[in-house]
Amino acid sequence: MRRARASVIGAFALHAAVAGTLGPRLPAVKEQAEITDGELGVALAVFAVGLFVGTRIVSPLLDRLGTRGVLRGGMPLLGVSLLGPAFAESLPSLAAALFVVGALSGILDVAMNSNAVVVERSYGRPIMSSIHGTWSAGMLVASGGAAAAAALDVSLRLHFGLAALAIALVSAPALGHLAAAADAPQQLPAVRTRGYLLARPVLLLGIIGFCSFLGEGAAIDWSAVYVDESLDASRGAAALAFVAFSVGITASRFLVDRIAARLGPVPVVRWGATLAAAGLALGLAVPETGVAIAGFALLGAGLAPVVPTVFSAAGNMRARSGRSALAAVVTISYLGSILGPALIGFVTSLVGLRAALGIPVLLALLAARLAAQVASAPGGRHG
Repeated sequence: MRRARASVIGAFALHAAVAGTLGPRLPAVKEQAEITDGELGVALAVFAVGLFVGTRIVSPLLDRLGTRGVLRGGMPLLGVSLLGPAFAESLPSLAAALFVVGALSGILDVAMNSNAVVVERSYGRPIMSSIHGTWSAGMLVASGGAAAAAALDVSLRLHFGLAALAIALVSAPALGHLAAAADAPQQLPAVRTRGYLLARPVLLLGIIGFCSFLGEGAAIDWSAVYVDESLDASRGAAALAFVAFSVGITASRFLVDRIAARLGPVPVVRWGATLAAAGLALGLAVPETGVAIAGFALLGAGLAPVVPTVFSAAGNMRARSGRSALAAVVTISYLGSILGPALIGFVTSLVGLRAALGIPVLLALLAARLAAQVASAPGGRHG
């Protein structure tokens, strides 16, 4: 299973490279498309709708190809999809391009998390946060490159074209040893979730994931825009806000598994979400570039364990709902990605981006309040 773990880690890293490439260049994408903040919110909402659609249409693909086939075939396509935003010159073309990126991301997200749950189960201890940590590391590397590209004013088409080529070339060797056991019918969490979405344990886990996804999406979609426009910083400094978030979430995820094994998942989620709320609140309360960058770093560090622990808890639920819980929780969680960009964009048009970013602060506090629901994750005996 070591090689299987390495391959699923590769899937997470490549998936993240797309987000890390796109996020810091959103100010340039917005400028090229000649759209407002509110219109960017609409385009990002379409991206999130694509994510949601991807999670709902993945079932027949998994039935036919398994997680290995979906990941090996879909990952190069996800890289190539970056070319859409690079060539978008209007709101409709940008929205269409982001929908494609989102749909492919959603399909691959369910496939790689399904594979990762089986790998974690074989280890018999918490490893999901470190697996998700490689997603954060991939985003960090890609966002660092994107920050450099922004500072050097590299064109979107050249930057995204090189990123697409790199992802396509690396996919085959990186995904060569994905766990075959994850494709067995008794192991693969079902994606058909009718009847489970409203089950109380599933719904509450989904709400925690919703809160975290909205907070992560706020950082990915709006951190660079906030520092660039609200604080009047340079493009390079604005991109650093995204990088700081990536550093925070990456470092935290590689530490969290050991902490969860010692303390249990419940305290980790509770205190992590509280730290996220406090960090972002500080960054918004003090209108200084350095403080804002630090606030996004703390937001990342605090949110880091939330989604991995929620997905692990769902994948390890007992009884009849266990096989369907993961896909149901992913579906509910992604609603945060769908509603978040549109909600923040709408509130921004009314009261400004600083006030709109208070929404993730409140939702992080809600996630902390509901932390007891993750006790079914590995190590939950401590919680």
